Amino acid sequence: MRKRIQQLAVFVLALTAAPSLTAGDGADAVHWYSDIQQASAAAREANRPMILDFWADWCAACRVMEAEVYTSSDFAAATQRLIPVRIDFDKKQDLARKYNITALPMILFTDSYGTELFRLRGYVSAKMFLDVVRALPADVSEFNRLTRILAEGKNNFKALKSMGDNLRTAGLFLASNDYYSKALQRNDARSNATARAAILTEMGSNYLQLKQAKQAADTFEKCLKEFPASPKRAQWTLNLGKAFAAGEKRLQAKARKVLEELIRDYPSSAESEEGKRLLVSQPRL
Repeated sequence: MRKRIQQLAVFVLALTAAPSLTAGDGADAVHWYSDIQQASAAAREANRPMILDFWADWCAACRVMEAEVYTSSDFAAATQRLIPVRIDFDKKQDLARKYNITALPMILFTDSYGTELFRLRGYVSAKMFLDVVRALPADVSEFNRLTRILAEGKNNFKALKSMGDNLRTAGLFLASNDYYSKALQRNDARSNATARAAILTEMGSNYLQLKQAKQAADTFEKCLKEFPASPKRAQWTLNLGKAFAAGEKRLQAKARKVLEELIRDYPSSAESEEGKRLLVSQPRL
């Protein structure tokens, strides 16, 4: 508890001392950093995530977000869990290029070092923005640790996979798959069938969460093809059926066949029972 209080004290002191822009009045004020190096230093002190808001005077949607989102007391309360940074797109072109900012508004959520976790493109409603901020991990110490390892060696397999695992646990499925994809390219995954199968399984599950049916189906089909003797075949077959069922009409036509094969080949399994429920609940299959 004492350590926690000390971290919070450092965090509050850093916010009040640093140059900032302010939205709102009095207790509802949000203190924005304008210098990413100072923001990162404060974030690292308390293992806080950062939010990078790229904006410009000519951006109409940015002005709408300023009026409808950033001035609210709910936003001010939510941002106590992170370090907010506003970056003038026109004046900080080097940062815009570094983060591949091609349109505004663009809002990035990062670890304490500025490593991107995920981004929101375009205008975001107050409710959606607050939901995302509240879901963001308040303590990113593990992300920071992995970022330091990857800074020393960007191809470190264990760190890439661990980053994918942690992002998946945090519900950041798209970013998770970015790191899983990098891990799959390493020799550790190519030479270790167990590791490769585990990563592909998690990637397929992420695609299901993202409702990217085709990518999920392709991933689980790859699992079934590459690892025909795996004990996970029933799970992969069920997930393949789910992917087909969630896809466009031509994919849905394949779902019934896959689920019927699952029920036939694994009649006593939990996956088979779930497959039966899926067929009953979605008669269009």
